[in-house]
Amino acid sequence: MYVTPDQMKQLEALTDASGVSYAEMMERAGNALAEQIMLHCPEQKKVLLIAGNGNNGGDCYTAAFYLKNEGWMPEILSPCGEPRTDIAKAARDRAKKEGIPVFNEAYDFVINDVEVVVDGIFGTGFRGELPESLQSLLTYMTDKYRIACDVPSGGNCIDGSVSEGTLRADLTVTFGAEKLGMTQYPLREYCGKIVTVDIGLSATARYKINPPPIHHLSLSNAKKLIPAYKADSYKQENGHLLVIAGSVRMRGACVLASTAAMRSGVGMVTCASAEEAISAIAVNTPEIMSVPLATDEKGFLLCEKNREEIAQALQGKDAVLLGCGLGITPDTRQLVKYVLENAPEDCAIILDADGLNIVADCIEYIPEGRTILTPHAGEAARLLHCSVEEVQANRPEAVKKLAQMTKSVVILKGSGTIVSDGERMAVCALGNAGMAKAGSGDVLAGIVAGFAAKMPIYGAACAAVGIHAAAGDNAASKNSQRSMLPSDIISSLRDVL
Repeated sequence: MYVTPDQMKQLEALTDASGVSYAEMMERAGNALAEQIMLHCPEQKKVLLIAGNGNNGGDCYTAAFYLKNEGWMPEILSPCGEPRTDIAKAARDRAKKEGIPVFNEAYDFVINDVEVVVDGIFGTGFRGELPESLQSLLTYMTDKYRIACDVPSGGNCIDGSVSEGTLRADLTVTFGAEKLGMTQYPLREYCGKIVTVDIGLSATARYKINPPPIHHLSLSNAKKLIPAYKADSYKQENGHLLVIAGSVRMRGACVLASTAAMRSGVGMVTCASAEEAISAIAVNTPEIMSVPLATDEKGFLLCEKNREEIAQALQGKDAVLLGCGLGITPDTRQLVKYVLENAPEDCAIILDADGLNIVADCIEYIPEGRTILTPHAGEAARLLHCSVEEVQANRPEAVKKLAQMTKSVVILKGSGTIVSDGERMAVCALGNAGMAKAGSGDVLAGIVAGFAAKMPIYGAACAAVGIHAAAGDNAASKNSQRSMLPSDIISSLRDVL
């Protein structure tokens, strides 16, 4: 699971009430931090722990105590003054009693003489900008092995933003659960390798906090959401998906989306598109059925001339994927609105790419409670009528707001893809830079639609995001990030499903 700082406070309070005190949680955190320092730096014996005046600093004092007992030579720098909490003061006093040097100023001989630096200045509650004095201090640490205590100081654990001067850690040892902001860029990049350690949180506390913790979309968690085939199932029982996508100029979009859907395990896929796109699908995936549609002189789908064909194609479908490679013309605008108004009431709707761009100025057409939106940051900004920068500045808030506004499930694509229905939230930290290529979104949309034809839409969205990202990592391992293609992600589905 992932948590916000407020959720972490709730977990700690519930754990304290259950009998594991705050002091004991600090003891476990400091001990675990010391163990990770020794594990990752087995040849290093001299370490400087920079302790803030909150409980994050207390974790550092505790770690120093355990390091000293293991024969290490820890030193503590306390640039923010005296600890503010009783348990942090007790940890400081024990460290001093053990003979561990505690400095209030960053003397050159202190900084230059160590090989490992532990950043425990600020914890998960930090917001805003680091003081210039601390920015200057942290710039001296670039030639050391850098370990962050819970989160790199200067990182915002809600939205993933970072202050000027934030330390780029080689390793972040985070306590109890990884924090939401650490899944988002740029903070994710500043964390380095992330290790989550146990501090004794109550096993039942996660079920009592409000809102519930953010779901971690690992491959195993994603696969648990997908219902197994019944031994006596038949193709109609496994769902029938209609894909309305593509154009003469963008025929590959519906090929990728339709093929990905078929590979996701849906029983049947029918693709309604331009004749040229249909021909391409027949060559690549002959299992997909087709409905050829008329196009204008530029190769984009018409509405009125195709109304009867589309009306017939919609009948009996469990899900409709709309938008990939569709283009934006007066006719495609009419077509999208027609489908949204006439799709069967029990049919899931997946809006992607141009489908999203078309509804940006008429979101009232989006069917409530049965639609999945799959925007990247630019498309989300159009739907929210804000800038891309505003979306990226707080992706968790943007996806939640869009889900609530449209009463839909929203997949906000990008590094650290987020899924939300306005109340629940899930984050996927899988995936790689090689997936940032034209066509990857079409593949994701196809997997989402394939699952949505047989699953509740929130579970379908979560499962698809995790499976798509894991397949992308598999494709990169076989082809390299630079050379992998979106079609390789489809091929890799057989390895992860």
